[in-house]
Amino acid sequence: MVRPALLLSLLLLAPPMRAQAEDERPLVRFRMEQLQQTVGLPEDQARAVVERWSRYDREQFDKTQQIQQIRRRFNDILMGPGSEEEKNARVRPLLEQFVDLRRQQADLKFKFEEDIRARLSPAQQVRLITHVEEMQRRMVEAIRQQRLGNVAEPGMRPGAGIRRGGRR
Repeated sequence: MVRPALLLSLLLLAPPMRAQAEDERPLVRFRMEQLQQTVGLPEDQARAVVERWSRYDREQFDKTQQIQQIRRRFNDILMGPGSEEEKNARVRPLLEQFVDLRRQQADLKFKFEEDIRARLSPAQQVRLITHVEEMQRRMVEAIRQQRLGNVAEPGMRPGAGIRRGGRR
């Protein structure tokens, strides 16, 4: 079975996960709107996909945090004192953990894509694939606007909004 490589590549651009569910709401709304408007999913189907997407985000975030922790430990060991042999001995078990976590991330992505594809008709899958770049661009812009705290009116050029708490 051929798996579309671009099907959900927009996940790579998702913002860092936050502990509070409230912080996910803009992303959830964005994803819901995009799935309904560009892919043509009814609200209940879009909601199911977004819920699965959110679970994927949490799982990936957890693995990413673990990988970052191992990378810090790699750096501490490699930059610290000791011979090359000692460093190799200390890094070896961490390297195995690192590789295993990367494999787990790949497995999570594959499973997520399979779950999402199972919820979409072939036509919806094609619509999603053909709109991935536009969705990526919109997501990046929405994230940028949220981080800048801009409030822009529809139709305004990016960055032309008024910053909360004062004028630009």
